[in-house]
Amino acid sequence: MKLVVKIGGHGAEDPKGRKKLARQVAALCRAGHSVVLVHGGGKLLTHTLERLGMSTEFHHGLRVTSAATRDVAMMVLAGLVNKQWVAALESQGQSALGVCGGDGSLVRARKLTVGVNGSRKDLGFVGRPHKVKTNVLEIALRGGLIPVVASLGVNSRGEFLNINADDLAAALAVALKADRLLYLTESGGVWDAEKRLLPVVRLGEIRGLIHQGVVRDGMIPKLLSCARTLRHHVGEVDILSTAAPNVLLHAIQDGKTAGTRIVKG
Repeated sequence: MKLVVKIGGHGAEDPKGRKKLARQVAALCRAGHSVVLVHGGGKLLTHTLERLGMSTEFHHGLRVTSAATRDVAMMVLAGLVNKQWVAALESQGQSALGVCGGDGSLVRARKLTVGVNGSRKDLGFVGRPHKVKTNVLEIALRGGLIPVVASLGVNSRGEFLNINADDLAAALAVALKADRLLYLTESGGVWDAEKRLLPVVRLGEIRGLIHQGVVRDGMIPKLLSCARTLRHHVGEVDILSTAAPNVLLHAIQDGKTAGTRIVKG
C-alpha cells in the first residue's frame, strides 16, 4: 500500500517515541509498503520562540506567523526536527530523504486567511497547499528511500510559508492517491463532550462537531483536512495515538484501529 503518515505532538519530538515509531515505519517499508512521513514540531517551535523572547499566538489551532516566526520555523522544522527523523530512520536500517515543501517544487502554497465574525483574519506567513508536484517523492520511493517532509511550502513570489502539517499530509495523500492517510497524535482520536472516544466519524458530521464545540483547537484543522482528503481518492483516514504500542503495525498489518476512523458515509 501507499501510505502517508503524519506524526505530531510529543511522539514527533521525544527521542524514545521517535525511535519506536521509526522502527515501525521501517518495518512497514520492509513489508513492501511505500511510506511518506510528514512531521510537525510545533511544541519545539513554541519552546524555541519562548527562548528567543518571541510570543506565540494561535487562531483556531493555526499558528499566527510573522516573518521572524516563519524564519524560526524553517530552522526548527526543516532543520532540527527533520534531520532528527532522518537519523532515527537511518538507525533502523532504513534510508531516508529529508525535504520540506519548498524542495523540488513539491508544494506551492497560497497565503491563508480565516473568517472571523464576517471579516478575514490575516495569519501572516501561513499558507495552504495549492499545487503539489510529487516528482521528488516518487523518485525517493523508487530508490527505496522514505521521504521525510517538513511542513513548509513556497508561494508564487518565492517566499516560504508555514503550513499546518495536517493540511500538508492531506495534500500529499491526495496528490499521491494514497491508500491510507494516518495521523498519529497525542489525543489518539476524536473525543465527544463526555470524553468518550468516537471510533467512527462520518464526513457529514465534521462541521457539526466543530460548530457544537465538541472538537476544539488543533483537532479543528485536522478534521477539516480529513474532510478535504476523503472527497478525493484517498481510501481511509485514521487518527491514532502515538503512545499505543505498535500502533502503525496494528493499523496496517492487523487492521486494528485503536483510535478514530474518518469515513465518507
